[in-house]
Amino acid sequence: MRIPGDDTDRPWRKSRLAARILVRKEVGRMTARDRRLARVLADDPEVTNRLIQQGVYFLRIGHRKHEFDRNLGLVAR
Repeated sequence: MRIPGDDTDRPWRKSRLAARILVRKEVGRMTARDRRLARVLADDPEVTNRLIQQGVYFLRIGHRKHEFDRNLGLVAR
């Protein structure tokens, strides 16, 4: 149960959302709304690379992380 005023999970939720957007980008189904939201999340100091990486693993992408990074262009070929 969520406690009103307790925002300790907010960065984690935002990072999971960013991870979902990355998955959509990899699949090629990114919408204009996703792009706008990604821009906002990229500027948010609560959303860190580490939390996004945890979000990606949460979405069960972890076993194919290297392929996922290559598809997004995050790794030099």
